Amino acid sequence: MLKQISLWLALSAVLTGLANAADYAEFTTPGLAKGQITHDDIAPLIRYYQQQDWLEVTELGRSVEQRPVYLFKIGQGERKVLAWSQMHGDEPTATAAIFDLLAVLDAQQQAQADKDKDQDNSLTDWQQQITLYLIPMLNPDGAARNSRYNALGIDVNRDAVALQTPEGQMLMQAAKQIKPHYGFNLHDQNRYHGAGDNKKPATISLLAPAYNEAREINPSRHAAMQLISAVKPMLDKAIPQQLGRYDDEYSVRSFGDTFSKMGISTVLVEAGGNYNDPFRQQARQLNLKLYLNWLALISSGNYRDYDLSGYQAIPMNNSGGMKDLIISNISLPKADSSGVLAKVDLAFNAGGNGRGSVVLDEIGDASIYGAYHSVDASGLQYSAGKAYPLTKPLTLNTARYIQLLAEGYSHFSGKPDLLTNNSGLPVAINPPGVKSRWPQRRSSTTFLLSNDNKVQLAVVHGRVIRLADASLLDAFGGN
Repeated sequence: MLKQISLWLALSAVLTGLANAADYAEFTTPGLAKGQITHDDIAPLIRYYQQQDWLEVTELGRSVEQRPVYLFKIGQGERKVLAWSQMHGDEPTATAAIFDLLAVLDAQQQAQADKDKDQDNSLTDWQQQITLYLIPMLNPDGAARNSRYNALGIDVNRDAVALQTPEGQMLMQAAKQIKPHYGFNLHDQNRYHGAGDNKKPATISLLAPAYNEAREINPSRHAAMQLISAVKPMLDKAIPQQLGRYDDEYSVRSFGDTFSKMGISTVLVEAGGNYNDPFRQQARQLNLKLYLNWLALISSGNYRDYDLSGYQAIPMNNSGGMKDLIISNISLPKADSSGVLAKVDLAFNAGGNGRGSVVLDEIGDASIYGAYHSVDASGLQYSAGKAYPLTKPLTLNTARYIQLLAEGYSHFSGKPDLLTNNSGLPVAINPPGVKSRWPQRRSSTTFLLSNDNKVQLAVVHGRVIRLADASLLDAFGGN
C-alpha cells in the first residue's frame, strides 16, 4: 500500500526516526483531504488493514444506524495508549491523521520485517513498549450527516456519565477493558479560535482536561501536561504563535474529563484553521507529528524530563479572535452626503468553515481581531449601490458585469431566472440589507466602495471584487 520505504530507512531514534521525519506528506493517505469524511471513505482502508498481520482490527460495535465502529490494536507493550477520533461527526481531521499514522506504521513494519526476516520477533522497539489502540470515527452516523451529533441528536462527548448512546457505551467499554495509561481525545475546533492575543488562528490547541471542579493536578493529569510540554517546541517551530490551550473548565459529562478522573493521562487535541487551508491539511500533518512524537516519548519515558512550564506558557484559546474577512478604514457618509461621518472596520464571518453564507459580524473597531483575509479600504467610501432591474433575460459576461458595477449597480432585482451569470464572479439578486445608507449587522454583505465617484471595490455577498482587474481579493473557500 505504501511504497515510500526509503524515507523510513533514512531515519533514526526511538520510533526508528519517524518522530523526526521532515516530509510527512509522503505518508498522506489519499482521498481524505476534504471537509467531510464518512465511513464509506475509510471502509476500503479498514479492509486493507484487516488483511495485515502486524495489527489486529476488530469490530467494537455498531452505531445507532448499525454502522460498524472498529478498534485497531498495534504492539504488545505494557504501556497502553487509547486514541479516538470523530466522536463529533463533522470533525474529520484526526480521522485522516490516524490513517496517515497507520500508513507510516505500515511502512515501518514492512521495513522492519525485511530487516528481521531471519529473526522470530519483528516487533519494533516501541511496539515492545506500547500497545496502541485506535478508534477512528467513533460516530459514523454523525459523519454521514456531517453533524456534530449522532443519529439520535445526542452529543456523544456529553454522554460519558449517562451512556445513552451506543457510541458512548462503546468508548467507555473499551476504556474499562483496555485500562489505558494514556488517552488521546481527537477533535476539530471552531476555526474562529485565535491563539491568545496573537491575532493568528489556533491551528492546534491542546489540553490536559481537569478531573474535578477545582482543576487540581494529580499524577495522571501531571503526566498529560508533561506530554504537552514536550511537544510544544516542535509546534512552536511549525506554527509560530498558532498554538493555543483549550479551556480546562471541568465538564462532568465529557469523556476527556471523565477519563482523567479515571486516572487516564488524557490529552485533548483540537485541530483548527489556518490560512489558505480549506480542509485543515496542516493541522492533519501536525496531528500525525504529534502522534509519532508522543509514541516515542511514551516508549522512552522521556516526557517525564519536562516540567509544566511549557504547558503553562501556551496562550489560552481566544474564542472569536479570528474573522474570515476584515475590511478596515471604510468611510461612512453623513446623512446629507456632505462629508465623512465615521471611519469603521467591517468584520465578516462565513459558517461551514468559511464555505457558508457570509454575515456582517461586527461594525466599528476590529483591530483586536485577526483575519484570514484583510482589505484596507483607506480613502474609500461606502454606498449601498443601486439595483439593476431584471425585466428581461440578461446574460452577464465579465466585461458587462464590471461595467454595471462601475455604474453603481451593486445588485440585481427581479426574477432570478432572468439572469445568466457567465462572469465567474459572485452576483447578488434581491439581497437583504441594501436599502440602508449605512451597513447593518447580520444583513449588509453587498455594497460598493468608491473614491472620487469611481467604484474601486464591490462587495457581493461578502466577497470582494476589484474592478481594476475583475479579480476576487478573497475567497472564503480558501480557509
